[in-house]
Amino acid sequence: MAKGSKLLVHNIGNLITLEKLVSERRHIKITAEDLSLKKNAWLAIESGKVLASGEGAIPEAYTSFPSFDAKQKMVTPGLVDSHTHPIFGGDRTHEFAARLDGKTYQDIAKAGGGIKYSIRTTREASTADLLDRCLGLLKTFLRHGVTTVEAKTGYGQNAQEEIRCLEVLQTADQQVPQTLSITCLGLHDIPTDFPDKATFVKHMTEELLPEVKKRNLAHWVDAFVENGYFSVEDVKPYFEKAKELGLPIRLHADEFAPSGAAEAAALWGAASADHMQKASDEGIEALAKAGGVAVMLPATSFYTKIPYADASRFRSKDCPVAVASDFNPGSCYLSNLPFVASLSALYCGLSPYEAFVAVTFNAAKALKLEGSKGALSPGHDADFVIHGLNTLEQWIADFGQTDPLHVFCAGEPAL
Repeated sequence: MAKGSKLLVHNIGNLITLEKLVSERRHIKITAEDLSLKKNAWLAIESGKVLASGEGAIPEAYTSFPSFDAKQKMVTPGLVDSHTHPIFGGDRTHEFAARLDGKTYQDIAKAGGGIKYSIRTTREASTADLLDRCLGLLKTFLRHGVTTVEAKTGYGQNAQEEIRCLEVLQTADQQVPQTLSITCLGLHDIPTDFPDKATFVKHMTEELLPEVKKRNLAHWVDAFVENGYFSVEDVKPYFEKAKELGLPIRLHADEFAPSGAAEAAALWGAASADHMQKASDEGIEALAKAGGVAVMLPATSFYTKIPYADASRFRSKDCPVAVASDFNPGSCYLSNLPFVASLSALYCGLSPYEAFVAVTFNAAKALKLEGSKGALSPGHDADFVIHGLNTLEQWIADFGQTDPLHVFCAGEPAL
């Protein structure tokens, strides 16, 4: 939206702003009151930012704004997907069939599938093909109301290929209406062209990270800290280098077994620790005290039939919770974030209000964007969704079946 441009969205049946959470800078103890719900409402926008909102009669100051009729539908902040893998080559849908035949994630990986398969096929893919697929996926996310996307690399797995993938994400960022938060997932799995893990970690630490910093290619650095992949000790030099370079950290943590990753995330000042089904109570408490967010990924549990994260464990430690899709080519080929939010309520134990905040304001916090994304408070970016539904109760019960009627990014129609 051009500077000085104005918009008034009126005739809103239910407007969820989350202003109370913004004003209190609070991400825990979420209740219905925290939705800051306004009925028969209006929303005023200027220069791509929320200017004001209210109920009933529209103040004279805004009546001259160009207007958009919400037709009594629900309007909410745009959704924030804080964990996705949208850049890859190849097709791993055959792995889903293998799991139906009884194979586990680990079985498939040992047979040469999984992440290693995606590394091979991503390296073989042309840059144009990688970009085309990524743009198509981002458009799919947008159709589900997602206006901010964390986008990881992780299938190049040498400095040259990871940089190529980061460049593709940078290009995509210029071509889509959404905001991308780009993550360099430099340690995802050990490719076959390195003799051992230590050599690979050294290469990514010394050859990749300085170039990422020099060229400002990513907002985040990530690693897959999990038994069978990388231990806390394995990734220590990588994350120490990231901190030395001033590259913020997030990480995959404790999905299959307690590995100490949640505790390490707190020690390294990570913005988030993601998966977390098997995190220790001590790790959850440490992450909360360090200001981090636990990002639950229930669609991966749904897709691979592994245990779900238990929200009560995070709630009891006052640890903020976000929910993300974990869209990826193998273990979670699901891009519908509203569906994932409903899963988090049904299987992880979030209330409808917690689930909604987990894919908006708390997801924004996981990306350190809570000052501009995930709410419709004055000064926040005017990223919002006009839903085909009327209430939050309908939205959580719908499991992502009803597409939004309209999606706006920075006050401009995006869908």
